[in-house]
Amino acid sequence: MTEQLDADVIVVGGGPVGTTTALKLARGGMRVILLEAREATSLEERATTFHPPTLEMLADLDLAEPLIERGIIAASYQFRDAKLGKIVDLEFEILSDDTRYPFRLQCEQSVLTRMALAALEAHPNAELHTRSRVSGLVRHDGYTEVAVESGPRTGVLRATHVIGADGMKSVVRNALGIGFEGHTYPERFLVIGTTSPMQELLPDIAHVNYVADPVDWHVIMHNPSGWRILFPAPFDKGTDEQVLDPANVREQLSRVMPDYDRVSLDRVTLYEVHRRVADHLREGNIYLVGDAAHVNNPMGGMGMNSGVHDGFLLAELLLRGAAGDDVDAALDEWAAKRRSVALDFVGKETEGNWSALRDTDEERRTAQRANWEGLGRDADARHAFLLNSSMLASLKN
Repeated sequence: MTEQLDADVIVVGGGPVGTTTALKLARGGMRVILLEAREATSLEERATTFHPPTLEMLADLDLAEPLIERGIIAASYQFRDAKLGKIVDLEFEILSDDTRYPFRLQCEQSVLTRMALAALEAHPNAELHTRSRVSGLVRHDGYTEVAVESGPRTGVLRATHVIGADGMKSVVRNALGIGFEGHTYPERFLVIGTTSPMQELLPDIAHVNYVADPVDWHVIMHNPSGWRILFPAPFDKGTDEQVLDPANVREQLSRVMPDYDRVSLDRVTLYEVHRRVADHLREGNIYLVGDAAHVNNPMGGMGMNSGVHDGFLLAELLLRGAAGDDVDAALDEWAAKRRSVALDFVGKETEGNWSALRDTDEERRTAQRANWEGLGRDADARHAFLLNSSMLASLKN
């Protein structure tokens, strides 16, 4: 059947996870077809943080340095209180012995996606097709058929391996009937994009700031395109249209920001947030990575990063298998460990961040402020904390 296969690997989904996974495979010598349902120019910009281990992996693809040139290096990040101001500034320099990249890089995920797409288009082992919607798949002994209902490769494609990197509503996962249990958070996230100089309105802020308050908790992040401010929008506080009304957005800003009327509302979006994990990430030679495998809230910027890690580590194993190694047990271990990371590391870290910022109990809030302040004084505690928040700890055996 090998001579009748269209590719060694078909990757479904052309976001940052799918493109980097496909590029890793192509550069390793495997024939790859990447199928993306959307136009490349419409790819989302929701994720904006790249953690140190992700940059390590991107360096292997010659993408880290060009991405760093386009981004903003955040040498530290802050925990703040909406009323009291800065609590602690956590500097990544303490991780210098742990990584080549002791910082968070702030850059829209679409920048990485476009770079990876360009590299794939230029690679002889890769085919890239946007506007190519997958409608289903059928497993056979030794290969899988992927049904494509639009684009230049409409019809049935065959490959030894299929990787579902096609997001929360994954066609690949649904075709396999894999459960995706979890919950939806009790509030939507309202995100304001602005080119206003937030560093002048709040002179002591960092490039990344998590601001605690029982009602008006929020996140302020600096990206190449400007600043982003994320607020909670409980479902019982209005319809989508009411929440997005400029007057409501201004009122939200007025509660936490001096000179709020100087903040331009260049882009305002609203979205629901979920925490869900697939029942399993491998079924034979079909695999789930990124949002197809797990989704979580964005507190800590771990979702996209974890997805890139999924794909990169999977690609390393598939390349070993292509070279003749028996990697079946290692693939099972990959699937179990990446699911565990989603549940027990990323899920708990992001849930913990969200809970700490919005806590309404004053005694717990006081204790949490003391914990954050303690990180500024205790180097060992700060080092351990940043190993977790930078995701370096999630990759240790």
